[in-house]
Amino acid sequence: MSDLNLFIPEKRKTSSRKNDKIAARLRECFSRVLTKGDFPILPAHEIESRLPTIVTITYINLSPDLRNATIYYIPLGGLKKAECETFFDLQTHYFKSLIAKKLKLRFIPNLHFKLDDSLDYSEKIDNLLKNNA
Repeated sequence: MSDLNLFIPEKRKTSSRKNDKIAARLRECFSRVLTKGDFPILPAHEIESRLPTIVTITYINLSPDLRNATIYYIPLGGLKKAECETFFDLQTHYFKSLIAKKLKLRFIPNLHFKLDDSLDYSEKIDNLLKNNA
């Protein structure tokens, strides 16, 4: 029944139960950290050391060997996308160290943050359907 998820495209589905469990633990860890909101201030980037807006982690895609994790996120209201991208790029090492402390994994995955454009895409399709109807 869990394989029937219409909101996750086929290319984003994880292949094993172990990947699903680790992805869920990673998502929970990210949610707690983002909610707490105390990030280290980086020397040359004081502005980017805080999250510009509320962010939702929508999906985490793990590679089969658990060495790479792609974290898909959406900023609140779709605003401040560039600032969020800069923030995640600068704080990647901090998130990696948190994962190492919180989760007992053999390998800490390399983190790649991507803006989740699935809502924009669905809105575009919806508008096309409305205009053609």
